[in-house]
Amino acid sequence: MKNNFKNYLFRFLLFAIILLLSITCQNCTSTNANNIKEKNRNLKKFKISNKQISITKECLLGKINPATDTAFTLIDQKYSGNRMMYMRKEAYTAFKKMYDAALKDGIIFFIISATRTFDEQKIIWESKWTGKSLYYGQNIAALYPDSVDRSKFVLAYSSMPGTSRHHWGTDIDLNSIEIPFYDTDDGKKLYKWLVENAPKYGFCQPYTAKDSLHITGYEEEKWHWSYYPLSSIFMQQYKEKISYNDLKDFAGWQTAKKIDIINNYVLSVSTKCE
Repeated sequence: MKNNFKNYLFRFLLFAIILLLSITCQNCTSTNANNIKEKNRNLKKFKISNKQISITKECLLGKINPATDTAFTLIDQKYSGNRMMYMRKEAYTAFKKMYDAALKDGIIFFIISATRTFDEQKIIWESKWTGKSLYYGQNIAALYPDSVDRSKFVLAYSSMPGTSRHHWGTDIDLNSIEIPFYDTDDGKKLYKWLVENAPKYGFCQPYTAKDSLHITGYEEEKWHWSYYPLSSIFMQQYKEKISYNDLKDFAGWQTAKKIDIINNYVLSVSTKCE
């Protein structure tokens, strides 16, 4: 009788512990889900129907002239120093609102890169890929004689012409592209503010740290922010309209298909920017 009672008591206690753990895990899962929803809520409310805008191949590939295209506007020198840069008008309006909000918190943004055309990206890419310019003090052409390996190395932080989000006029680089800067107090403060506040203005970080779910694409760029309401549409239409036949006329273009750059780089972004 005692043994039966002990067995019954043991089973009851075991059931109670399992039930408690199950409830705790459910609450934890619910909390995590709510946190994710809260973080994405500000971005998703900006979502524009893909049917509302049709984007030409030329725009997707950066074969444009933002100086004469009425969809773009010149960035005021207040935000860009003395450099002449352009953004799409909607993205620029949102950026100015974000700039003002950050300024109230003691954060000062300045844009160091915005829209880049196919030809501008070609100059950047080829200077590194051909070894014409040293890349972090190295001649990449000599260091990587194999063309695919060379392209992969440059692709850590630089896009092939025709594949850069900067072609779209929706993406900007802020303050510094030097990785060590983000280990400084100023860099940490800047990045923390962006992570917590940029989604309120429609901006997301496309290139985040790689993890088990994000193993392809560019390395993390804490300086690169994208205006989601437009860039999400550009990315979807890029997927639908651009093929490897469109990615030509630059050094090393033959490696694009071998690397599957469309899927592994252009479309490989943080889920918050999809």
